[in-house]
Amino acid sequence: MMMTLLPTNETLLAYSQDASWQEIERQRRQFNQSLADLVEQDQLQTLPLEQFSEAVGQEVTSFYAPHDSDSGNVILTQKNGRDYLLGSVVSKRYRSGYGLMESIVPYNLNPSVNHTNIHETEDATTRMRVIGAEIELGVATTDGGSPSEDHVQQYIEAYSRYAQQIGIYPRLDREACQYQVEAHIAPSVGYQKTRNALNGMMTALVLAGEDTSLITTLLSCYPLESDFKMTDHPKVHTAVDLMLEVNDLFPEYRQRLADAQARYQIDPATSHHVNVFRNQGCHIHIDLAGRSEALGMLTFYTILRSATAVANAAVLKGCPFVNGTCDAELLCVREYLRSTTVTGRYLDLPLSPHFSEDGIGKYASLIKLERANAVGRAMLYDDSLGTPVSLMHNPVGRIRSDLVTQKRVCTVESTGMPTNVSASRMAAVLTDFEFSHAVIESYFRQHGCDLGPMFDDKTMWSVLGPLERESLIAQSDESDRMCTDMTVVTANGERMTLGEFYELKRRFMHRALAHIDEVTPRDIDDVYMSLRRMLEPPSGQSAQTIDEYICDAKKRSTGNWGQILKNAFIEAGGVPGTNDPNAVLAVTREIHEALRRRYLE
Repeated sequence: MMMTLLPTNETLLAYSQDASWQEIERQRRQFNQSLADLVEQDQLQTLPLEQFSEAVGQEVTSFYAPHDSDSGNVILTQKNGRDYLLGSVVSKRYRSGYGLMESIVPYNLNPSVNHTNIHETEDATTRMRVIGAEIELGVATTDGGSPSEDHVQQYIEAYSRYAQQIGIYPRLDREACQYQVEAHIAPSVGYQKTRNALNGMMTALVLAGEDTSLITTLLSCYPLESDFKMTDHPKVHTAVDLMLEVNDLFPEYRQRLADAQARYQIDPATSHHVNVFRNQGCHIHIDLAGRSEALGMLTFYTILRSATAVANAAVLKGCPFVNGTCDAELLCVREYLRSTTVTGRYLDLPLSPHFSEDGIGKYASLIKLERANAVGRAMLYDDSLGTPVSLMHNPVGRIRSDLVTQKRVCTVESTGMPTNVSASRMAAVLTDFEFSHAVIESYFRQHGCDLGPMFDDKTMWSVLGPLERESLIAQSDESDRMCTDMTVVTANGERMTLGEFYELKRRFMHRALAHIDEVTPRDIDDVYMSLRRMLEPPSGQSAQTIDEYICDAKKRSTGNWGQILKNAFIEAGGVPGTNDPNAVLAVTREIHEALRRRYLE
C-alpha cells in the first residue's frame, strides 16, 4: 500500500458505516436552525447545550466547560461511538464585539461522505465546479505615499460604480494594511469568461484610479515605502496581536523578521511581523461536492501540492521590490516575506478533526489556546516546532469548513498563487485549477483517497501527484529566483520547462476530461495552448519591457515578468540590492501608465 498522509479508504468506510451522512446532515440542519433561532431571541452567556440537544434529537456536548462563555469551544455530538463537530466558537478576544451565539460557526464538512456514497448527495453527478477568486492589490498616491482611509474609501466607491457599469462583482474589501484592498471574481466556469471578468476588473481599477488620483500596485507584493499603518478594524487588531504573540514564542522567527528588516531597510521601530508580511495573492476557491471532508483532503494533497501548483505559481510570480528596495537575488520576494512569520510555514495536510488521531482534541486546543483567530484556521494545526500553532498563512492552501452561507458551501482554497497584471495568465491558472479539480473529483468518486491508481497512471502522477515536501520547497525557491525560467520537477522526477509541462498537461486533460460534456476540446486548448504561447512564443519574441508585457498585441503576457521588472528598475537608475525608492516608484508608475493605455485607450 502506498504511504500517504491521507486517511485510508478503510478508515472512511468504517466511519460512514457507524454514522451515516444523511443523519449527520439532518442533525446539522437542525443545529443550524436552532442556532439561528437563539441568535434572534437573546444574547446567552453560556452554551445552550440542552436546547441544541432537543433540536438535534440526541445529546450535544462541548469539548470544554459550556459556562465559560469568554473562551473558545467546540460543540459536538456522537453516533455509534463516532464524535463529529456541529460547530465551534473562538474566544471573546476574536469576536469583534459580537455575542457568544452570533460567534458560533457551524462546521459544514461531512466526514461520512466518501467515494461510495457521494452519488447520493445533492451533488450527485460529476460536473464542473465554479471557481471564485480574490485578488489582493495595493494602492498609493502618485508620489508613492500611503493613502488615508478616506482616500481608500473613495477608491472603493469609485470601483463599485464602474464595476456595476461594466457588469462585474462591484465590491472591494479592506485588507489588513491601510494601503491594500481585495477585489473579487464572481464564480464562473471557463477560460474566456474568467479572462473577461478579469479584464473588467482591471478596467474598473484603472478608472477608480483616474477618479481618485491613486495608482495601483498590482504585483505579488507591495513594492513601495509606506508608513505601515494598519486598517482600523477590531479583526485586524486582534489578528496583529495573535501573530505577534505566536511569533514571539520562536526566537528563530524574531531573527527572521530582523533579517528581513535589514535586507529591505525597514525601520524596526515602525514595523512588525504583520506589516512586513505584505504579499499580495490570488486566492482561488472551488466548491467541494457533498461537502466531503475526505474529498477536500485529497484535493489539497494533490492539486495544491503537485507540480501543477509549482508551475501555476511560477507563471504568476514576479516582484523583486519591498519597501523601495530591489532584491539582489530574488525576482519574486513574496514567499521570502511569508517566511518571516511562523504562521507562513509549509503545511503537509490540514488537520481532520474526524480522521486524525486526537483530531478533535488538537482542533479544540488551538481554539482554546487562542492560537487561531477563526475556527476554520484551527484545521491548519501544526506542532512540528514543539508548540501548536495555526499555519494560517501557509503557502499551500486551506480547506474551508466555516463558510457561512445559505448553501453552507465548503471550498478548497489555494493560497499559493500570486497576483499578476496579466488577466490572461491569471485566467489560465484559475481555469487550470478548475479543470484539475474536475479530474480529482472524478478520481475520488472512483478510488477515494487511494493514490495507487494515480501512481500507476504516470502522466496523472506527473501533473497531479503530491510532491515530497523537500521538492515542493526547493522548486518554490527556484521559481522565486527565476520565475518562468525555472525547471519543473514532477512527482515522477521528470525535469521540464513550464511550456513542456503545460503541453504534457494539455494532452492529459484531453483524455481525463473526455467524459465531462461541459468541457470541449477547444476549452482545453484555450487554456494550455495559451499558457504555452505566453511561455514559449512561436515567434521566438517575448516581452522585454513593461509596456510590451501589458500593451503590445503580439508580446502581451509573454516573457519573464520578474526579470522585466528588475530590468526596468535598472533602467530607472537603480542598483539591485540597494534601497532606491525613487527607482521603484518609477517602475510602479510605469506599470500604472501601461495599464491606463491598455484599458482606457
